[in-house]
Amino acid sequence: MAQWLNVGKWLGVNVDGGFSGRHGGVSRGAFESLNVGLHVPDQRTDVLHNRALVAKLLSIPPARVTYAQQVHGKAVAVVDRRLQGRGAFDHADALPGVDAMVTRERNMALAVLTADCVPLLLADSRGAVTAVAHAGWRGAAEGVVTATIHAMEDLGADRERIRVVIGPAIRGCCYEVDLPVIRAVTTAYRRFSPGADAPDLPRSARAIGAVMLDLPTLCIHELLSLGVQSAHILDTSVCTSCMDGYFSHRRDHGVTGRQGGFICLRE
Repeated sequence: MAQWLNVGKWLGVNVDGGFSGRHGGVSRGAFESLNVGLHVPDQRTDVLHNRALVAKLLSIPPARVTYAQQVHGKAVAVVDRRLQGRGAFDHADALPGVDAMVTRERNMALAVLTADCVPLLLADSRGAVTAVAHAGWRGAAEGVVTATIHAMEDLGADRERIRVVIGPAIRGCCYEVDLPVIRAVTTAYRRFSPGADAPDLPRSARAIGAVMLDLPTLCIHELLSLGVQSAHILDTSVCTSCMDGYFSHRRDHGVTGRQGGFICLRE
């Protein structure tokens, strides 16, 4: 059975959502077994089979799941029926140039694929608007979370009702970063809280000048700075690098699959 962390009931009325893991699919080798990423060198037929397994958990056809190409930026796409299913069967067809998607459409799903970056599922708790966001360090530092919240509000979401789930991602226990990342993240913290000092980042025990970064904490900090209630932020606390059952780009030296976060509005 496909590995699935169900968070739909927590997100709000008429919302289904969850995160796939590594187990319960048909892929082989470095992509064993529930790889849902078509942009890695896995067998296409295996990936499509895995995506069908996940879509079944959401009780929708695979053709109603929309994917983005995810370029480590902050652009957000508004998905309507005309864009439904983009990228479902071919990565080249996924929505280009965006790392987040929002929608008011029902009975279709949005997907976010990761293998260390932070996947976020977002919903107005009254079931009016849903969204997904992909936050690597570049996107997080640029403000992809802020852009997603603003796009949700443009579609009628109420910030005080927005709930967010932070899915499996690499954590501060495993994510060692160097000076360019440190500078970008420090700038981001100061932008979220003008006048406040950026939090201390623990030094790496392995490399001089490197620190250990917890990307989910950066995302949470940004959400709180936007006025999202702390009680409406759920962190799964899963580290993709050191916990079993997840793909990790860093741990697996770039040869690995992708797990996914999926969210769907119901009638």
